[in-house]
Amino acid sequence: MIQASDKVGDAPGDRRRVLVVEDDESIMNFFRDLLVSQGYEVIQARNGVEAMVVLTSPEATFPHAAVLDIGLPLEDGVSVLHFLRNVLQSKLPVIVVTGRQDSEEERELRNLGIADFIRKPVISARLLEALSSLLH
Repeated sequence: MIQASDKVGDAPGDRRRVLVVEDDESIMNFFRDLLVSQGYEVIQARNGVEAMVVLTSPEATFPHAAVLDIGLPLEDGVSVLHFLRNVLQSKLPVIVVTGRQDSEEERELRNLGIADFIRKPVISARLLEALSSLLH
C-alpha cells in the first residue's frame, strides 16, 4: 500500500518530503511518527516495487530524501537503489537502514552513493541528525 501524507508542492515553507521504504509495520509506524513529529512529510512504501512506483508516478511529488530498508519483499533495497541511480539517474539522498551485518553489502551501497548507513535498531536522534544534515 502506497501512502502519502498531505502532498505539498515546492513552494517556499513547504515541509521536506521523505520517502520511507520499510516492510515491517511497527518500524514504519515508528519512522512515520518520528518524522511527522519533526515536521517532515512522509511518503510510505512497504516494498521495493511500491518505492519504484512512487519514484516514477507522474502525479506524485518527488521526495527530498529517502530512508530505505534493504531487506524488502518483491524488490530489495539494493534493487531500489540501483533503479534510482541507474534508471532514473537520480542523486536523491538515501539513508539506508538495515539489520544486516554484511560489510561487503555496505561497501556496495556506499559505492552507489548513499548518504548514510544506519544499522537497526535505529536510534531516533541518529536518524534525525542524518536527515537534518541532508535537508537543512
